[in-house]
Amino acid sequence: MTTSPASDCSLVFPPHPAWVRIAREVVRALLAAAKRTDLTDTAVVLTSEAVTNAVNACRAGGCDTPVTVLAEWTSLDQLLVLVHDNAPGVPESRRRSASGEDESGRGLTLIEGSADAWGFCAQGGGAGKAMWSTLGAPAPKAEPAWARDTCGECARLGAAQRRAVDSGSKQRAVAATVAMRRHVHDAHPR
Repeated sequence: MTTSPASDCSLVFPPHPAWVRIAREVVRALLAAAKRTDLTDTAVVLTSEAVTNAVNACRAGGCDTPVTVLAEWTSLDQLLVLVHDNAPGVPESRRRSASGEDESGRGLTLIEGSADAWGFCAQGGGAGKAMWSTLGAPAPKAEPAWARDTCGECARLGAAQRRAVDSGSKQRAVAATVAMRRHVHDAHPR
């Protein structure tokens, strides 16, 4: 029996590997509260891989601005997990180059094979991106416009979020993150 998912959640944290486990547990708790434990194993893997990729990209790129994880229900049966970071570059699958002995390089391959749908949105011409994946419903027939195109408002809000984080004001950083989330939710419905 499926029950109506009751809540969404967000988590903002420094790009440090210790936060990967916490992000997984937040998503696990959200699914338990929604009585959607059927999605737990896959959602935890998707979250873990996306957050690990974001943390690694930040650390490799010298980016110390926070990573944001948003987990929300787009319909009664579909969970969206969005991971935002300010590191330069975009996600890239190394499926062909990862050998059996490699300890990394398979994250996007896992996401590609496990999510109902996934993608990323680069923020304007600058650094930063948001990677998303969905579970629990059939994949959308067409990729959302915000995943294909660079949204000017996403770029503006992303820049404002970076400035707020750089200012050191927790209140401004939270407000900017909420504004980004509201825009993605309202302007880029899934």
